[in-house]
Amino acid sequence: MSTNGSIDRGYAWVILSVSWLQVVIAGMLYYSTGVIMTAVLEEMEEGVVKTSWVGSTLLGTVMLTGPVTSSLVNLLGCRLSSIIGGILILAGMVSASFANSINMLIASYGVVVGLGMSFMETAAIVITGHYFVKYRPLAAGIQTSGAGWGMLIGAPLVRLLLDTFGLSGMFLILGSVGANSCVCGMLMRPSPFENQRSSTSENILQEEDNTNRRIVSCFFNRFREIIYEFGQILSNVSFLLYAISFATWGFGESAFQIHLPNYVESKGTSQQRSAMLFTAMGISSMIARVLGGFAANDPAIDSLILHMGTVGVAGVVIMVFTLFSDTYLQQVIFSCLYGIYTGGPIALFNPITADLVGVKRLATGYGVKNLFVGLSLLLGPPFAGMVLDASGSYDVSYLCSGAALIVASLLSIPIAALKKTNQIKQHTEADIKMNPVSIEDDKDETSAKLEHLLTSRLDSVGEKSADTA
Repeated sequence: MSTNGSIDRGYAWVILSVSWLQVVIAGMLYYSTGVIMTAVLEEMEEGVVKTSWVGSTLLGTVMLTGPVTSSLVNLLGCRLSSIIGGILILAGMVSASFANSINMLIASYGVVVGLGMSFMETAAIVITGHYFVKYRPLAAGIQTSGAGWGMLIGAPLVRLLLDTFGLSGMFLILGSVGANSCVCGMLMRPSPFENQRSSTSENILQEEDNTNRRIVSCFFNRFREIIYEFGQILSNVSFLLYAISFATWGFGESAFQIHLPNYVESKGTSQQRSAMLFTAMGISSMIARVLGGFAANDPAIDSLILHMGTVGVAGVVIMVFTLFSDTYLQQVIFSCLYGIYTGGPIALFNPITADLVGVKRLATGYGVKNLFVGLSLLLGPPFAGMVLDASGSYDVSYLCSGAALIVASLLSIPIAALKKTNQIKQHTEADIKMNPVSIEDDKDETSAKLEHLLTSRLDSVGEKSADTA
């Protein structure tokens, strides 16, 4: 069935629905790591720094494997990639339920589940970008609001499962939740871009006679395309700055978010109420993501400026939180404010990336961004743990987290300048190509005027010399 008539309408909204559900699942798993780390710390009785590696490995794997999973999404398609992601999440969670050490949890929950989430999330983001053009910012806002729902549901659900079934039972149930990515993948029809690539591959297969040569030719042809796309994106200075900005933001966010339950519990908040902070954060983030999508759809609003302002304010909110975090009401207010100011920028990622690298390279751009962010997410929580051990207080690590978000905001300034310069350059080149004759005529007219002026001056000087004689 042709999907060309489904762009921005029809089955595109089914695609948005299933990709939204996948983002909800990813948000549940992603934002519940802080609650899980508290339970692991209690059950395995390891240090804060070592236990932090479990959550940071999950977050880091999701992002670090981005270039690999984005390439495989391009090669295998979004449908098959979603199914692979669901199977990996189920396998990783089942393995984690039998883990009896931190190292086993790092391998199963951290690496295997993280890889499955990377497949699932990349496929969801990419196929939505393929099916929407006119309403892409709005679709991105609706889709990423799923992470807010995941944040709203995830932490309280995990706390309930831990209290009812224990750590092993909780992992098993979360594995069954993640396996629903397989169902979502079944509903993903290949997009027009995927159909175009499939047609190219089929033509190559029809031109070759030998089976082995056909497979090798098809594989290397696609591999060359992927390498070329990575080269093009890595030479894009604007997008690299945007990826570094995202990575710096991820470092600061992961450093405080995984340790948030422990931090508020040290202030006297119960485990159940600490989990509810993520619910408050999820509600405000969900609203902000939808509003961010609406705002990005307005041509009068610059998405990069919106990204810069909201991330910077979020950094200030984290730093101020260390001064006003003694009561539960203050903690809820902080969670709501942080959700508001970080929900919008997440919704802007898809339209900004499509603007900087193009829709055809959206999957590759997503993978490159994840590579940068993965390193920061991997190092953020252990860094906060080491600062805690050195200073004896979470306040210092939270101040560092807020400073990281402010730096991420400032990195967005040169991106807007470079984008404006490129637009002026493109418009100038377009004018030259469209009006080469008029430009040459202007040059000839200017030369004629100069020649006439020079001749007049020489004649005037000659007349004055004659009168003097």
